[in-house]
Amino acid sequence: MSELEQQAKAVRGHAIDARILSVALDILRKRGPAAVNIEAVAARAGIAKTTIYRRYDDRDQLLRAAIASSSTEVEIPTDLGTYETFKWLLRDAAGVTESMVGRGAAASIILNEYPESNDMMRAMIKSRSRLLTRFLHERVASGDLRPDLDIGLAATVLLGALMGQLIRGGEPSDEWADSVLGLLWPGFAADGE
Repeated sequence: MSELEQQAKAVRGHAIDARILSVALDILRKRGPAAVNIEAVAARAGIAKTTIYRRYDDRDQLLRAAIASSSTEVEIPTDLGTYETFKWLLRDAAGVTESMVGRGAAASIILNEYPESNDMMRAMIKSRSRLLTRFLHERVASGDLRPDLDIGLAATVLLGALMGQLIRGGEPSDEWADSVLGLLWPGFAADGE
């Protein structure tokens, strides 16, 4: 096989890998981890089951790969004030929840229907929530937030508000973020405003 043919084969392989993971994530987001299996992914992706089995031994390995593929590092903008950064974080968390986890998987996490896959998704969510925790620590240290702020509780309340909005079927819009922060800000701000 020539070098050009090998390159073309590699490109096709990467495209198939991306298609498999994209379809698995879509099923996960919409229907939860129980719906992700080799047969469902093969049917939706238009790919033979054997093609998927050459890459993944079983559904758990496929699900782990799909979840891992959706994890990305994000940097918090540094040019925003504390309140505006909270809004940005809520929007980012909403986007992550919708694009990576989805409502089906979020419901599965809350109901703890599939502990193995839920643990993987919780780990992904925890890694993303470290951004929020780090931000809270920095803003307490800078004096923008109350020095006695319970950072773990603050992060839980913010993320819980987001999950509640998604589960209720609401959209986490800018107006929603302003409402949440309007309610919580007096308890967060250093000056109690």
